[in-house]
Amino acid sequence: MLINELPDDCLLTIFYHLKDLQDLINCYKVCEKWCNLIVGRTKRVKYLINQSCYSPDYVCNHVKRPVGATCLSTLFPNLRIAYFSSLLFEKVPIKDIFKVIRDSKYLKGIMIDTDFGFELMPEIANFEMLSIGYVNPNISGIYENVKQLHLRCSNLYLFELVHYFPNLERLKFYKEPESSEPYYDAPVLANLKILEMERPHVYWEDAWCSFVFMDLCPALQSAHIRISCFPIDVNDSIKLANLQDLVIEFYDSIEWNDLQRQMSKYPNLKHLAIRATYLQHVREENIKELILILPKLTLLDVRKSYGITQEGADHIRNYCKQHGRSIKFYFNKDDEQIKSDWPQLLNHPFKICRGFDFMENCFFKSFDDLPYFLDPIDD
Repeated sequence: MLINELPDDCLLTIFYHLKDLQDLINCYKVCEKWCNLIVGRTKRVKYLINQSCYSPDYVCNHVKRPVGATCLSTLFPNLRIAYFSSLLFEKVPIKDIFKVIRDSKYLKGIMIDTDFGFELMPEIANFEMLSIGYVNPNISGIYENVKQLHLRCSNLYLFELVHYFPNLERLKFYKEPESSEPYYDAPVLANLKILEMERPHVYWEDAWCSFVFMDLCPALQSAHIRISCFPIDVNDSIKLANLQDLVIEFYDSIEWNDLQRQMSKYPNLKHLAIRATYLQHVREENIKELILILPKLTLLDVRKSYGITQEGADHIRNYCKQHGRSIKFYFNKDDEQIKSDWPQLLNHPFKICRGFDFMENCFFKSFDDLPYFLDPIDD
């Protein structure tokens, strides 16, 4: 039997297993029958990215030959998020890519690994999710509606970029170590709920700036911070009452007393992860003090820190029982219980995760594996 003699359902099943953009385009051009079937399959695609995934919602954007804009628009009419690589710009005229963006009715997010000019299409201002490395300060409109921003090696300082993105709900920010971060008189980010930030500086002022920035976010619910050292100045007058989830990764050693003082700013914290190779002077008493400082704490993860033994962990659990507290406490890096308590630990580091849920998609991951976008779609 020739392949074209297969029933349409069989061919469609085969096409559903095609995940590569170039393969789908090649099949699309075979004949009218295959063209119609491929379009039926690609109408379900919501994410065109540079990562393989077995979900029918995803297609991997590996392009080796020129692609026409009309072909892309026809194949993917329901795109929500698209990745435009530097290789794609070499294979597709930039005006054709802009046409795809303009014609995509449901497109809410784009990921770009090259500095192409947004200023060429100023009428596009409906993006809610952006992953870029360059912010053009000479244009507006495009940035004002952005709710999720992933900045790689940003050309702006942390406090400076706030002026361009007033409606952020999630910010993932990385800054190359160049010089100490200057403080800007930044407005309050009233809507920011999730902050993920890496500060690989050797200046303690830069670590301090990370926490000062958090103080500008009164609605902040979740934060994932990776810094070189711990701040020695804490503004005790500002409390982040909405913060419930916090992950702090340290490159270098920290003092336990400094950590406790910072934690006192988050009275309603429920989930805390401390990841430091050298957690100096940590003892059972320190953990007990931390539990007292955080009366709402229900999860404490110190698996990547050293200083707590099994005997110490048992004492802490007994202490919690005596005081009517129920806290999941993980200290052993090989703890198997966490896998059953939180099965999402086994998730792959997808660049796009379904649902605007920090605990589900971010808490147990390292900073390098955090998703670019948390797509709030739940269907």
